[in-house]
Amino acid sequence: MTRIYANLLGNWVDITDGTVADGLHTGTYFKEMLGYEGGSKIAKPFEFGYINVQYDEKNYRIDPSCIQIVTSQI
Repeated sequence: MTRIYANLLGNWVDITDGTVADGLHTGTYFKEMLGYEGGSKIAKPFEFGYINVQYDEKNYRIDPSCIQIVTSQI
């Protein structure tokens, strides 16, 4: 099971069921976009220095370092 957390205004929030980048589901976005294209050393979501997160009817623009992806083996 994979959960995705974001630091939104100083609070770590589970955004697994939220949306990012123009309304895409959070889990789908990170699953599809965490690849490296054309020998790049930076994954696609981290190229721009920010990620748009829509959570609780608000839009946040956060640094990629404020995202944590946690996978458990339960």
